Amino acid sequence: MPRIVLALVLFLTAGCTGSPDTRGPFPAGADLVRDAATSFASVRSAHFAAGVNGVLPGFPLRQIEGDATLDGGGAATGTADVQDGEGHTKFRFTVRNGEVTTDPDVARGRVPAMYDVGAFLGPSAGLKRLLDGVTDAKTEGRENVDGAAALRVGGRVPAAVAHGVLPQITADLNVKVWVSDDGPRRFARLWVQVPPAGDHLSPVMIELSLTRQNEPVDLG
Repeated sequence: MPRIVLALVLFLTAGCTGSPDTRGPFPAGADLVRDAATSFASVRSAHFAAGVNGVLPGFPLRQIEGDATLDGGGAATGTADVQDGEGHTKFRFTVRNGEVTTDPDVARGRVPAMYDVGAFLGPSAGLKRLLDGVTDAKTEGRENVDGAAALRVGGRVPAAVAHGVLPQITADLNVKVWVSDDGPRRFARLWVQVPPAGDHLSPVMIELSLTRQNEPVDLG
């Protein structure tokens, strides 16, 4: 059954403003990420925006944005932009009852292998596993993310964890996780750097923003 990307593919600029405030003391990075992972496990709906800067073989996604919910067995709607040879293709997509439709109709070969909503939202889904897998976490400062104060945590995700979420990734990841400054701690944004696949290639940057968490979703 074809399934369209909505997982750790969810990555786009998330609207950080100004320079980070690096004056501490700050909560421990490991504690922040752990608390954010715990609260994210209960998130059942969200608005997502994601972007990929660079070429990840077998994963032609450039941008994706929309709304998703676990209710009704998982549903989502939004827009995507995928690499298409020398150009790219933009389209609207809808996911309902395990089926994907796109407008305009996009050839199967042009659409990356994507996950259903339950693959990135929920207590055992991909984003929760990534957060659980963060190591060497260190709080780097305070920033404004989507109009709210957030703490930025730098760290790494082992290749085995990352590969289990996105098969195209086979190396350790450098990550930054933004966690809401006010409690309860909320996972707000993710930045991922994928090491280059070859000596003459550049790293791939992936960014994800999640807003309106657990708010009602109107999928039309």
